[in-house]
Amino acid sequence: MTDSRLPRQNTIEQQLELMAKVFKYSIEGIFLTDLEGNIQMVNRSFESITGYFEAEVIGSNPRILKSGKQELGFYKELWIALERDGQWQGELINKRKNGELYYQRTTIATIKNSKDEPISYCAIFSDVTEAKEAERKLASDLELARQLQKSVLSKPLKNDHIDIDGVYLPSAQLAGDMYAWYQINPGKYGVILFDIMGHGVASSLVSMSIRSLLRGIITRYVKPEKVLQELNEHMQVLYRENEMSISYFFTAIYLVIDLEENSIEYASAGHPPGLLISDDHRIKYLDKGCPPIGMVTKLSVETEKLSIIGSTQIILYTDGLTDSFGRSTYENIEKLKNIVSSINKWESSQLLQSIIESIDITNRRFSDDVTVVAITIK
Repeated sequence: MTDSRLPRQNTIEQQLELMAKVFKYSIEGIFLTDLEGNIQMVNRSFESITGYFEAEVIGSNPRILKSGKQELGFYKELWIALERDGQWQGELINKRKNGELYYQRTTIATIKNSKDEPISYCAIFSDVTEAKEAERKLASDLELARQLQKSVLSKPLKNDHIDIDGVYLPSAQLAGDMYAWYQINPGKYGVILFDIMGHGVASSLVSMSIRSLLRGIITRYVKPEKVLQELNEHMQVLYRENEMSISYFFTAIYLVIDLEENSIEYASAGHPPGLLISDDHRIKYLDKGCPPIGMVTKLSVETEKLSIIGSTQIILYTDGLTDSFGRSTYENIEKLKNIVSSINKWESSQLLQSIIESIDITNRRFSDDVTVVAITIK
């Protein structure tokens, strides 16, 4: 009579053999400890990562790997998590046998018996030093790019007749917001704010490319229609010459302020509407214009010319500002309008500070750059 238990017994033995091979040959370091934390077993990757051979660590505490970079509270929280959840995951800095420090990504689990009683701990870890160094370098490079992008923003302009200032709050990601203003002649100024589609290094590079052209284009073509059409032609040439498979476009709003004839002429290329606050506190949307730059081959631009009567203030912004309010674009713009209408006439820098404080974005992270330009015409 054949014992029906034999195949099952063979299966269990096979499973145990397989588990032993996984333990031994895993590319991740593995070690088991008893409930007191003394090491009972290690695999080959433990030896290659830490530099310690099995015979050197059996019976020792994993504290032999401690680098001193973690505070006592760190280990206290680790053990609390193990007792509460039965496992802990995280990263720490440990020390190899030769004294070299390395980043270790670790999972520690409590092993229990059939009665649900803890009997040992199992730690699985990997050396992520190269990945962490790459992350650190990337973060450093991105911060350098952010600072470079910020450094080319126009500095505040202030005289007896006009006051222009801007604020740029970068998000966690590199993006493509940019503003600039130039004095075209003693009584005329060109002001532009634009936002490149998307995020990342590519958007930032396109933004810097556009920025390098602005002075020449604005001082030469001056008029909003001509300036936006020239920028559109640049985008078309950029893609043709580089055979880029992904087309980039950007929204923009550009104004010409003429203090001699007391006028403002502007055009918006798919950009959130600017707000013009007149001396009697009435607010007008600056929303005439055309599609975003780079979206169509030939750009037809509608412009609007307004008279300056008394003191006037203008608020230009990117959608990162209004998106910080909520999901509805229309409601967000209305909220900004209400914020602006409640502010007394101030200098541009004070107006910017009041807007930022009112929307309370300085104490929380946001997904897009927040950029605002304030213009005060006296």
